Amino acid sequence: MLRKLACALAALALIAPPVSAEPAQAVTHEYIGSITLITGDHVTVRRVGDRLVPAVTPAPGRESVHFATLGTGDELHVVPADAWQRVNAGTLDRRLFDVAALLRDGYGDERRADLPLIVGSTLEPQTRAKHGMAAAWAAQDAPVWLDGLRHPTLDHTAVQIGAPSAWKSGYTGKGVTVAVLDTGVDATHPDLRGRVAEIRNFTDESTRDTDGHGTHVAATIASRNERYRGIAPDARLLVGKVCQANGCSESAIIKGMRWAAERGAKVVNLSLGGPDAAGSDPLEQAVDRLSAQHGTLFVVAAGNDGSYGAETVGSPASADAALAVGAVDRADARASFSARGPRVRDAAIKPEILAPGVDVVAARSRHSFGTGAHTALSGTSMATPHVAGAAAILAQRHPGWTGRQLKAALMGSAHPIDESVYDQGAGRVDVDRALGVAVTADPPALSFGRSTSDDPVTRTLTYRNPTDAAVPLTLGVTGPFTLSASAITVPARGEASVEVTAGAGDGQLSGFVTAAGVSTPLAIDREPESYDLTIRTVDTTGAPTDANFSFLFGGADSRYRPIPTIDGVGTVRVPRGTYHVDGVVATPQPDGAADSHKVVHPVVEVTRDTTLVIDARAARPISVDFDARGVTPKAVGVGYSRSTDTRAVLTGVLGDTFERIHLGQVGPPVEDIISNIGGAWTAPGDRAYHLAWFEYGPIPTGFSRSVRDAELARVDATYRRQAPRHRGMKMWIAREPRFDAAVGFGVPFDLPVARTEYHNVDDLTWSAEFHHLRGQATDQVVVGGPVRHGVGVHREDWNTAVFGPSLAGGDWAARFDDTISLAIPLFGDSANDRYGLSTVDYGRTVLFREGVKVGETRQPGQGQFEVPEEARWYRLETTATRKSVYSPMVTAAWSFTSQRPEADPKPLGKGGNGLPITAIRFAPRDLDLRNRAAAATIDVTLQPNTGSDPSPFTTLSIEASFDDGLTWHPLPATRTGPLSATTVVPDLTGEYVSLRARAVDERGSEAEVTVLRAYGI
Repeated sequence: MLRKLACALAALALIAPPVSAEPAQAVTHEYIGSITLITGDHVTVRRVGDRLVPAVTPAPGRESVHFATLGTGDELHVVPADAWQRVNAGTLDRRLFDVAALLRDGYGDERRADLPLIVGSTLEPQTRAKHGMAAAWAAQDAPVWLDGLRHPTLDHTAVQIGAPSAWKSGYTGKGVTVAVLDTGVDATHPDLRGRVAEIRNFTDESTRDTDGHGTHVAATIASRNERYRGIAPDARLLVGKVCQANGCSESAIIKGMRWAAERGAKVVNLSLGGPDAAGSDPLEQAVDRLSAQHGTLFVVAAGNDGSYGAETVGSPASADAALAVGAVDRADARASFSARGPRVRDAAIKPEILAPGVDVVAARSRHSFGTGAHTALSGTSMATPHVAGAAAILAQRHPGWTGRQLKAALMGSAHPIDESVYDQGAGRVDVDRALGVAVTADPPALSFGRSTSDDPVTRTLTYRNPTDAAVPLTLGVTGPFTLSASAITVPARGEASVEVTAGAGDGQLSGFVTAAGVSTPLAIDREPESYDLTIRTVDTTGAPTDANFSFLFGGADSRYRPIPTIDGVGTVRVPRGTYHVDGVVATPQPDGAADSHKVVHPVVEVTRDTTLVIDARAARPISVDFDARGVTPKAVGVGYSRSTDTRAVLTGVLGDTFERIHLGQVGPPVEDIISNIGGAWTAPGDRAYHLAWFEYGPIPTGFSRSVRDAELARVDATYRRQAPRHRGMKMWIAREPRFDAAVGFGVPFDLPVARTEYHNVDDLTWSAEFHHLRGQATDQVVVGGPVRHGVGVHREDWNTAVFGPSLAGGDWAARFDDTISLAIPLFGDSANDRYGLSTVDYGRTVLFREGVKVGETRQPGQGQFEVPEEARWYRLETTATRKSVYSPMVTAAWSFTSQRPEADPKPLGKGGNGLPITAIRFAPRDLDLRNRAAAATIDVTLQPNTGSDPSPFTTLSIEASFDDGLTWHPLPATRTGPLSATTVVPDLTGEYVSLRARAVDERGSEAEVTVLRAYGI
């Protein structure tokens, strides 16, 4: 199994060209993953500090395509220029370029070789192999959505909603079919035995419920356990497995919904969901369509993101026909996690009803984690089956009712709680009251939407009477609402209406209309002083264009907001204030390529309806020329970061040459922007140029530099080879001195090679990373420390054996209070100021305390372990194996004493709480370009951990093996310093030298290391 290191500074896989700017304060790196886009382009993502940074490799034949990058925090979009127009038109799902979400949901190249899509108006699923993406993308003209993943949204409760009274009246859901679309079901559980009529699997896994979520939900509806009885214990269950270990694919959910409706389910329980967006997604469309066709009621979990604030109700609970369910606790208080309204696109009332969802006890699948027959879970997932069970009871009482009627009766009889309507809908479900409902309201929740003025808004509320006798109603209303009548009579089998008017006020206003036991929630979102901000995008000919990628940054939440355009015009509604607007506009050229013009308006005052023109002609060219001959651009980019108090937006344009990229700012300068311009160039004779420039305040409108070799730092670098069919890539990363903002680029090259590399000085600090490439993927990265090269010649060797543990450049092993935290890199090359990480096939880390195992992880060099306060003797062991010619197996062990640090320890790196461990480093002299030697003198260095006090060694033993560790031979050790020595390996025959060593320092701490096939003979 391929494992990736994800430590404080973990395995990177930045594939060039090109690479975008790294943000300010970029200190820690973490490899996130790689993804092949629907266009065939390859994006690799790493976390730098607290932000995500992409690297892009265009698909073959697409080298001239530009890429817009946009991100903040955990968000990151990478959108090719030839997708901008279709994304704006809504015929191409923007999620297909949300690389952060794609990786989170398991669509990365390490997880799967295809990309699931939903294509066309029929919402049919298709699966596209990633290796054929580019050709399929070029031929695709139907609407395309990502077949995304939704996720399950995780004794007293039946009494809380009035179910026992319904049972006493003979209503137990008998004769009613309820479908549960979830993670499957353990139909052998005693609580569910005989309750499941049919099971259908829509996933690639077995039908077993290894998660347990589906079993818990099904039992909440139909369990016959005496203590944990379901809400509708006599309901007939259909179970569709639509969720597997990594989530619930949208196409599986749609198939399950169709199956359930066609099999006659009156009620369908969906305890799952995902983020909602402004448009109508395939799941929402399917819910509305199937509800209308079959009269089915889809009861859907509202989601568990309520702690993030308003507008957090997920999809498909956001569908018009869905009954969106939030959660309450035992005291009928809204659960803090329960998603809150209003609906994103129109401020409609969602959620629409509440049910118990905190510490709900129900059946535990025998295939899931844990012990015991029952388990307590919390979430709107747990609230939803309470409402589904209540709907089944009501359907037994009224077998001819449609899902729409069931929804109206459940909402009209709900018990309001002390919350805004946008947080509770109609209130907590009350099945006993629902059974007594005769008259229902249509709509069951009266949404006045989002109003842009204080003018009165009037809606019609209609009451329907299915009985044979007229029903007089006395009406009451709460909140800033008025009624056109205080009493009406609803005729037998007829209807009567009343006008409801929302009065003035600011913010989200809500109330209820009450009439003879039927309550109808009311809500209006009266926005603060707000205006339309309209952007008009024009290309270099002055013509309107939708070939743009534009966004707005600013506002209360400081998030970016894409602005889609139709016919070159896009409008967003924003509160009065100051905003930042950015657009990159593509202008096609006769050769089939396109120029990109990035135009930034950093100060946009919105005090009235405002129109802003993003005019490609406001951008100016970028040029970099050289006095050396034959210099060719390979990977270039322009970008900037702008920060608020809470977050920073990072955006840019990546391409292969500056000749087709233009940049410009319109409006006054601001001080909180750091712009970057840079790239990588190659020249004959294995020469390369890595250049970067930073600008502060105003974004440059155009840019020009003349580069002279005599003004640059020159690095003569040798890159040895580890294995055939591998390439290398050197990424030089430049950091500016004020804010530590950074930008880096790299270009792959063949191995072995001696190269001459140039970079500009300009008061910059540079650092380098070497990526060992197999195809497009990095299987090992070695990271060097910062250097401040001056003008002149410098010398470096990279990818040089021995590859082993290194403690350079980071806080890799530390103790915080009573936690030992480890992230030790095991594959640095022989340079002592670098560390390295690798993909591995197997890893293990174990910590012992005085001979007793404290804990174990399946990651090499990584783990967190709780330990006692007092000083104790510990032994830490780690091992890693990988497919590699050199260092296919590395093992290391350390023995040391540790106790809780002082109450106010020094920072790590300054005598703080680093563990007193030491890395034993080997550096053979005179290796050839394939990491081989005949006889070799080896420099041995003992490298103390950062944050610990160095201690000279008292004992050092070194051994070599020439048969892959079957037999070992001692080598002489000559001390050259308190932490260094040399040894000599004699002239040998054979293929490889393996090395192992053991050192003991003056404190008694011990270090051991073994590296099989350390270098070649």
